[in-house]
Amino acid sequence: MVAWFAMRAALGLPLHLNGGGRQIRDMVHVDDIATGTLRALVAPRAHNETINIGTGTGTSIRQVAELVRSHYPDVQLIETPMPPGDPEGGYASVQRMEDLLGWRPAITMAEGVARYVAWLKATPEAIPDWMRQAAAA
Repeated sequence: MVAWFAMRAALGLPLHLNGGGRQIRDMVHVDDIATGTLRALVAPRAHNETINIGTGTGTSIRQVAELVRSHYPDVQLIETPMPPGDPEGGYASVQRMEDLLGWRPAITMAEGVARYVAWLKATPEAIPDWMRQAAAA
């Protein structure tokens, strides 16, 4: 979602918030997912266990859009209808992860968005041609 919003914002396209962006997701930075996965591989207590890798914090889609907009202040947010079947969402229970791995994700939503936006600005060719063509139309 961060990538989608950031690429659209970089092209000057509005960010669509289905259902006003009230859906909640547990947004985990890919670096934290990788770290958690590696910790699970080497933690003896984690062997043969199922573990949620998450932050344990709910973030609304609107919050993500607002964080992206903080880097692209001219981008417009447009509220659109909620698609049928789009779950309102939730967030992971992380107590088991903390107990078994002795660890919590460290990258905040704001830091993760800032990292992605910086990378996208340094790597504009990452935006797919089909998206650029749609923005030009």
